[in-house]
Amino acid sequence: MRKVFIESMLVIVGLAISIPYIIFPNPYLMFLFVFVAQPCIGVAVALVLWEVYKDLTSKDIL
Repeated sequence: MRKVFIESMLVIVGLAISIPYIIFPNPYLMFLFVFVAQPCIGVAVALVLWEVYKDLTSKDIL
């Protein structure tokens, strides 16, 4: 399985936006949370699941 550098960076960006929004909610952080942070985390999860699927199919487990 390849290194998950891109996925980890997407999660870090998502959390870097999410944590300030939870502590200090305001409209600007809400916009960033909804349109940047959530998609970053969602894309990271999808990419990790895709890598796991590719790894399992290459080893004939799935």
